[in-house]
Amino acid sequence: MDKLKDLLRELCALPTVSGREKESKKSLFALADKCFDEAYEDSFGNLVLVKKSTMPSAPRLMIDAHFDEVGMMVSQVHEGGFLSVAPIGGLDMRVLGATQVVVYGKQSINGVLTSTPPHLLTGDKALPKISDIYVDTGFDKEKLEGLVSAGDYVGFASGMTELLNNRVASKGLDDKACACAIFDMASRIDKTRLKYDIYAVISAQEETGKNGARFVAYDISPNLAIITDVCFARGEGIETSESVEMGQGACVDVSACTSIPLTRAIMKMLDERKIPHQRMCEPSRTYTNNEAVSISGKGVRTALLGIPLSGMHTPSEIVSLEDIKSLSDILLEIAYEEGL
Repeated sequence: MDKLKDLLRELCALPTVSGREKESKKSLFALADKCFDEAYEDSFGNLVLVKKSTMPSAPRLMIDAHFDEVGMMVSQVHEGGFLSVAPIGGLDMRVLGATQVVVYGKQSINGVLTSTPPHLLTGDKALPKISDIYVDTGFDKEKLEGLVSAGDYVGFASGMTELLNNRVASKGLDDKACACAIFDMASRIDKTRLKYDIYAVISAQEETGKNGARFVAYDISPNLAIITDVCFARGEGIETSESVEMGQGACVDVSACTSIPLTRAIMKMLDERKIPHQRMCEPSRTYTNNEAVSISGKGVRTALLGIPLSGMHTPSEIVSLEDIKSLSDILLEIAYEEGL
C-alpha cells in the first residue's frame, strides 16, 4: 500500500481546479512515461495515455478519470487584503469558513476563507452565501492588486493526511483516487495478456460541465469505455440505497445511462473469479462523465465503476486505499477479458 499511497499523495498535491488542469501536465507526463507507451494532450486539455496490446487491430478501450477538482475564482479585490470569490463546481458551504486556500495569481498566495465567530451569530443561522465569504490574504489592497486579479483561481490548501485502517483524507480525491487506480493498473499490465489498446483519459472540466470527456471520446472513438469516479460512502444521514461501504471494494454502477449488457458482463466476470466488489443502482442518471461519453459520436458502450468517498467536495475528502487497489485490480481484469 505504501507505493499506492505515495502515488496518491503526489497526485493530490497537484493544483487542478477545474479549468487549470493542464498546468499539472508536466508532472502527469512524467508519471505516464513509467507505465504507458504514449502520452499526449488534446486541444481541450485532456491527457490521453496509451498502452498498446500485442494483438493486431485490437479494439480500443477507453478508461476515464477526471482530474479537475472544485475550487473558486477571484471576482474582486477589496480593501484590507480581502478577495471576493465565485464557486467553480459544487462547493459544500457548510465547511468553507476558516478553510485555508491558495490563490494562484502572479505568484501563489496563502489565504483563509473568512468566518463569523459563533459568539457573534444572531438571528437566522442559515448557511452563508458565497458572496458573504471572502479570502483574507493579509495584504493591503495596492500590494494585492499587483499580484492578483479577477479571474485568478483559488484552490484548497490541504495536503494528504493518513488515517487509520488504510484511509486517507485530502483535497481532490474526487477524482484523483480513480486516476491513481488507473496509473497503478497500467504499471502492472502484462502486454501479452492485454486484449485491448488502452486509452486512459485524464479528463478536464468534469466538475464544470463534463465537456472534456465528451470531446476526447469523439476523438478516440472507443469500442467500449469504462468511466471511473467516486461515489458516496455509507455514513450517517446517507441513504443505504445511494451509498456503499468504504473499504469493501470498488463499486459497479447499474444505471439506464450505462450499457446494461456490458455492465452485466463485468459483474459476471467478477463473480466467477470471486473478485470482491460492491453494486449500486442509479436508475436515471449517474452525474459523471458517463453521460457525456455514452452519447459521443455514434454512441459508446459504457460501464461505470466507483470508489466510495466521504466528505465530497470539501477540503478533506476521505477514501480507503484498499478501494483504490480494488478498482485497479478490476480494471486489470477487464483489460485481460476478451469480448466484453
